[in-house]
Amino acid sequence: MKQTLIFAWRNLWRNKRRTLITISSIVFAVIIASFMRGMQLGSYDKMLNDAIKSTTGHLSIMDKDFWESKTLINSLEYTVELDSLIASDPSLSIRAPQISSGCLASSGRNTRGVLIMGVDPEVEDQRSGLKGKIVEGAYLSEEGSGVVIGGMLAKYLHLKVGDSLVVLGQGYMGMTAAAELEVTGIFDHPMSMIDKRFIYVNLNTARDLFFMEGRLTSVDLVLKDYNDLDVTMDKYISALDTTVYDVRSWKSMNKVLLQQIESDNFFGIIIIGILYLVIGFGIFGTVLMMVMERKREFSVMMALGLRPGRLVRIVLAETIMMGMIGALIGLALSFPVIYYFHLNPIPITGENAEFYREFNLEPILEVAIKPVSLFWQFLIVLILSIVAAIGPVNSISKFNFVSIIRGRE
Repeated sequence: MKQTLIFAWRNLWRNKRRTLITISSIVFAVIIASFMRGMQLGSYDKMLNDAIKSTTGHLSIMDKDFWESKTLINSLEYTVELDSLIASDPSLSIRAPQISSGCLASSGRNTRGVLIMGVDPEVEDQRSGLKGKIVEGAYLSEEGSGVVIGGMLAKYLHLKVGDSLVVLGQGYMGMTAAAELEVTGIFDHPMSMIDKRFIYVNLNTARDLFFMEGRLTSVDLVLKDYNDLDVTMDKYISALDTTVYDVRSWKSMNKVLLQQIESDNFFGIIIIGILYLVIGFGIFGTVLMMVMERKREFSVMMALGLRPGRLVRIVLAETIMMGMIGALIGLALSFPVIYYFHLNPIPITGENAEFYREFNLEPILEVAIKPVSLFWQFLIVLILSIVAAIGPVNSISKFNFVSIIRGRE
């Protein structure tokens, strides 16, 4: 085996140009594929992280009928027992009690359907960083009945800080929920849905508005470690009465988003597959040319007693070496680039930024570092090298070395 590898290594550099061209093509493919895959996975992580932190949490506890109806009559009674259960859970980083309900928001002649979010101001800032997105006025306070709204909604309703906003909706048990609230702050949120439609108030204001004393629409839970999701969900299902409560994971609450990611991921893999397919044909052509150019050399070696099987192993080792060298150099060159953009996400500006916002995405292109993904790039190149070499290498054992030496072939 050792001699086979030595012969293969020496043979590689007998034609340096051909070897370097083949290795360079593999390096280029690995760099492009690694960076493309990093951008794909980074964008998926960003989308899911935004959806989890800004809307649903990893888990959400609600009334068993709330998710289907989204009405306050199916709100949740927030008991001392439920509060104690959640408070004693060490796997949670954030627990976000909230009241959410659709209403009409009006200012002058302008009206728009909105979603009023009754939140704990401090918890909401930990969860979504809402305080840092305030561009005018002040953030929510625990006291008072002020609201913060998105810049796009403020522009549509012609509102400024200090103006009054009238909201009208339906409270608990069908009561009319109506109030005139002061706009204390305006935020700029990268997700257009939130910027256009969301109005944030503190929990006390929401309870007074919707007659929801002692009740919530849901409690969203953000985990310290995502890997604890299934265990934590099973724990709450076992501890709670499922005829009263519903425990949902972010996957069941973001089905559309997951389908979009799966679809995009499928087409992304196809594009990378096409790239590697082209490289595979390149490796195949290189090995085929290498075998055909050395037909006489191989025939002489077999005439001197070298078995065809040994010769096949040498040529196969040459091909695998080229693939491994190209893959390792490609990964070594791509990792610093991926790491840099992982630390420094690419901001999207201009019309493209608006496109992102319309799909409720923050206009930032993140690049993920996934060791498993990088390992797969190496493994794919290795498999391609072996598969591409099988045909040309097998033809060696079929050489009629006598005819080749005599110049008849």
